[in-house]
Amino acid sequence: MQDATTTVRLEVGGPRRRYNLRAELVAEGRVEIAVVVSSPDGVIHGELAGEVDARDLGELGRHLATIARTASFAAPPAEVRASNRGQAWTQEAVARLQEGHRGGKSPEQLAEELGRSENSIRWKLHGLELAPRPGDFVPAPRTPAEPEEPKAYTVEEKRRLYPHAYKPWEPADEHRLAERCAQGASLYDLSQEFGRNEGAIASRLLKIHAEGPAAEEAWEYGG
Repeated sequence: MQDATTTVRLEVGGPRRRYNLRAELVAEGRVEIAVVVSSPDGVIHGELAGEVDARDLGELGRHLATIARTASFAAPPAEVRASNRGQAWTQEAVARLQEGHRGGKSPEQLAEELGRSENSIRWKLHGLELAPRPGDFVPAPRTPAEPEEPKAYTVEEKRRLYPHAYKPWEPADEHRLAERCAQGASLYDLSQEFGRNEGAIASRLLKIHAEGPAAEEAWEYGG
């Protein structure tokens, strides 16, 4: 369904999976894409977001289809593990983080294993509700926790915490976000004020090149 000349929304799926896609043309011929994969009853199984040159969309789609048909996603051996600083979190990386944390590994150990900064590990654990906010962190002895099934959640459940989750950003919202960041609001404050999780706020702050304490937090939050 095409809402306007610059935005396209599409929902497709079958009995087991539904795919909600939004593509929005942004500045300089680039396209911002957001995909949510869910079950028919709304339980979210995956999310994908990013920005590409509009001219690359067709070729990118063909390559993704080729990868889906032929690639094996086995984890690389530890001795040849590449640095993942600044890279988006994949489902596999999140699963390894959760498993390591539940096994009693420290943020320092997890940072080494996953090729990320320690601050990024602490922020991600906080986002998964497995650890306190990094600013509130106080080292303390902990025992390994029993493995748990990953929490499933629906769009409706997430919007009980963040009323504007998955909603497109309006220019006026971005302008106000940049202003509040420049005024010194923290990432947590902006999350509460704008009704979106801290990851979404961090991503948008970097996209609009905002300046202020929250923008500095955003760099560490992502990677």
